[in-house]
Amino acid sequence: MWEEGKMETQELWKTRRQAEDSLIAELKPFADLLSETFNSIDNIIARLELLDDPFGRVCGLVLIKARNLGLGCFSLSLDALAQEAGALFRPLIECLELLIYFRSEPSRINKALEDRLPIAGEIAKKIEGKCKDLREYLNKYASHLSLSPEAMRHLVDFKSGRLRPIQVHKTAVLRENLKTLLAVLVWLAGVAVDCNSIGAGVVDNALVDTFEDIKRRTLLLLDEAGHR
Repeated sequence: MWEEGKMETQELWKTRRQAEDSLIAELKPFADLLSETFNSIDNIIARLELLDDPFGRVCGLVLIKARNLGLGCFSLSLDALAQEAGALFRPLIECLELLIYFRSEPSRINKALEDRLPIAGEIAKKIEGKCKDLREYLNKYASHLSLSPEAMRHLVDFKSGRLRPIQVHKTAVLRENLKTLLAVLVWLAGVAVDCNSIGAGVVDNALVDTFEDIKRRTLLLLDEAGHR
């Protein structure tokens, strides 16, 4: 009985193990940069906390939430559940836009303290956000249960005409999902660095230099991946 249960558990995580194999082989550049980006975000969170004022605390909390959502997206992608990860990706975008909202006008932090923040759509309008179409797509097909073809096609094996309860690993698909996640997390880190500079009243050159190096290498990797 124990051996049978062990085999079932191994099957449950088969897709993730295959994805992890890809992360130490073909997709290692993405894995390395994602790890560096998460580390950079952690450092920014620590710097924001050191500001010891409402701006730093609120920005730090938003950044922690964004970090956790990004990590959740990463984890689900390893299980070939990127479509389901869309339910986390949408609030990740909202965290990004909220930090841009605070960066644009730091006094807006008072709205957060008084629980008077505009809804996500209004925030996006005020910052002239570039993610409206993406947010609407995620809202329609990922954030809520939908039986539309766009939301359900990955659950069907069209060759055999049968349902597909276990999502299979495909390195090319995982690469595309990691490209998107990495791009958003690096964007998020850049906005967070700006927020730290605004809150501190001085630029943290070490923090900026680390971010700029990650950004430079990310752009090179994304450009290289785009020509595959």
